[in-house]
Amino acid sequence: MLILALNQFRAGNTATNPKLLPAGIGVSASNLDTMQGDFRGRRTASLAHTLTGLGSQQASIYRMGRDAPSDTAYWLSSSNDLDYARSMLASDPTERTYYTGESKPRYTDNTYLGSPPYPTGAVDLGIPAPSAAMSVALNVAGSGPNEDRVYLDTFLRANLDEGAPNVSSATITVTGGSTVNISGLAAVPGGAHGITKRRIYVSTGGDFRLVVEQNAALTTAADSGSRGAILQTGGATTKPAWLMPPDDLKGLIELWNGMHGAFAGKAFQICVPFNPHAWPVEYLRIVPDTIVGTATFGENWLLATTGLPRLVTGSAPAGMAARPINFKQACVSKRSVKGVGHGACWASNNGLAYTGQLGTYLLTERLLTRAQWQALVPSTIIGAAWGEWYVGFYNDGTRKAFMVNTVKPEGIIWLNQGAYGVFEDSISETLFILDAGNTIKKFDYGSVAAATFKSGVTRHPYATNPGAARVIATTYPVTFSLWADGDLKVNAVSVTDDQGFRLPGGYEAEEFQAQIEGVGPAEALFVAEEMADLP
Repeated sequence: MLILALNQFRAGNTATNPKLLPAGIGVSASNLDTMQGDFRGRRTASLAHTLTGLGSQQASIYRMGRDAPSDTAYWLSSSNDLDYARSMLASDPTERTYYTGESKPRYTDNTYLGSPPYPTGAVDLGIPAPSAAMSVALNVAGSGPNEDRVYLDTFLRANLDEGAPNVSSATITVTGGSTVNISGLAAVPGGAHGITKRRIYVSTGGDFRLVVEQNAALTTAADSGSRGAILQTGGATTKPAWLMPPDDLKGLIELWNGMHGAFAGKAFQICVPFNPHAWPVEYLRIVPDTIVGTATFGENWLLATTGLPRLVTGSAPAGMAARPINFKQACVSKRSVKGVGHGACWASNNGLAYTGQLGTYLLTERLLTRAQWQALVPSTIIGAAWGEWYVGFYNDGTRKAFMVNTVKPEGIIWLNQGAYGVFEDSISETLFILDAGNTIKKFDYGSVAAATFKSGVTRHPYATNPGAARVIATTYPVTFSLWADGDLKVNAVSVTDDQGFRLPGGYEAEEFQAQIEGVGPAEALFVAEEMADLP
């Protein structure tokens, strides 16, 4: 009589009673590739690049040169946990790249790349406002009616990023058509802001209009009467001041409609669309709990917090609002928070949490017990999206990973590969992982590794002694093991062909588990009482 048959190999589950597992779900599955439905090993990570010129293990990587696929050009890295975001400008020849996670938000582009390690240069993301009021004096009087002129100035970078206007203005009453001398312009502030230019604006009761644009180091200017573009960076109640981002801003993320978002403490903030250097205080909102990490799916911005998660939606910065999700799963790892297309995941104390189009629940609730999940040290998890899978890299003393299907979470696949950081390259659809020694590897690109699948418990109608087994595979050898009533009876037999082979006697049991190991592919495994009972 046939005792046990395996012809599906999908994932492992250690939370459910092993006697109640469905077909294809075992008590453990390691390095298993399920794409073709059979038993086969997943490919290892393949070395793509090694970072050079660095004195410490890096924790974050990001690839510039995003318009062309490459394994080597150009890797930005840091020993800190950084969040990178690209500009959303339609024309962006310098590939402006912004990041948070260092002493303050910063900005770089391909003019700063230099030679490895990249980048060789960067500037602070924010642009300070001039700190002192200018002086104004009549030069040549005009012949028009009297008018009250209010002057203020702003600083700019060479790429025309413009900061908030001076909070101190200068006022003078002159006749229409008069020219005015301007002096005492505030000095360019110290620091790495990239400031190269200054603009001076004037208002006679309406919008502030451009008077002159000049070198930022000049301390004098003249209002000759010409008027240009309207000031956009503040100076009116309808135009919030384009303030610098807070130094402790982190979690920078690309949103939609030209917006970027980030957070600090309990506050989340949104920049002026298409201008990630500008963060008006009017676009700041507070939630009850400290924000740990963020991710997006569609036009939804998830805030994973130390309390209830929040979902931020809206089409423009002033209208963005956060609503709570009644799901008491606090986030314990910033780097675990990951958008997976149809939703977002994060590590909680109880398991891998999910919210999105498929509902709100723990993906691992029926796959791992809380104690088993805690053994992974969830605070160390770094999340990545790989097709329908969430890949969680963790460190329980050894860096490893697990995979959970986010559409149909029926089991866990364990991986031997760990990571210090990850980068998902959209143009090549490649998951790059940062490994020890500052090596960058391509996930699932190397040679095929040996996989292991251990079945659930099959109960036979009566006590018996299995007499024969057979493994049907495309590629041999395959290693077979058998447990009876929980005791290992057949340990690591190398199977070299599809013929049945005999098993040792001298015992009887009612409950059986089989394990298969190897590179594969293999299609089925059978255990029977007699050789004649094998398919």
